[in-house]
Amino acid sequence: MAVSIHGLPAALATAVEDAFSDVAVAGNVAVVGVDLSNGPDLVLLQHASWDDAIGAARDAFFAMQRAARSLAEGGGGCLIVLVPVHGLRTSRGCGVEAVVGSFLTTAAQVAAVELGSLGVRVNVLAVGPLEGEVDARTTDGVPIGRLARPADVGAACAMLASPQAGFVTGAVVPVDGGYAVTKAVGGSPFTDASTAAQ
Repeated sequence: MAVSIHGLPAALATAVEDAFSDVAVAGNVAVVGVDLSNGPDLVLLQHASWDDAIGAARDAFFAMQRAARSLAEGGGGCLIVLVPVHGLRTSRGCGVEAVVGSFLTTAAQVAAVELGSLGVRVNVLAVGPLEGEVDARTTDGVPIGRLARPADVGAACAMLASPQAGFVTGAVVPVDGGYAVTKAVGGSPFTDASTAAQ
């Protein structure tokens, strides 16, 4: 079994590595992510910021493509794509994350259809909001009462790569404590006046 990790922020990459250090998985595993930051409303987005987001989406897509090819050539395995949860439930200041996350989610589901006969399962983890990266107010919109931690993401990756998930492909699994099915109290914690003109 081999685990490869592409495009994750350092804390998430470490958590994923730790999660796989002592678990049994079904074949080879690739975990691909995209590292984006919150920004302005889409109607205020400048060309340079949009180009950065498209570049990040392109890099993640081609990392996903390379990983899928490698898994298929190696006899199968599990590809897990990490996207921002805002692709499922957007908020002011999260438009870029929502657009990029939705694009990668659709690409992963297409890959699940194309690669299933080759023994490659493809699933999506919709991640966040992460502890330490967003305003503490966000916790008000999380039923479990806290924000996501890197270890939560690592554990979910290990779960999807396990033999028990061997018939799961094309799924989108939120790792967000229920955030995607709630409405946060008050205004958006992801935007403020300082980001309005970026």
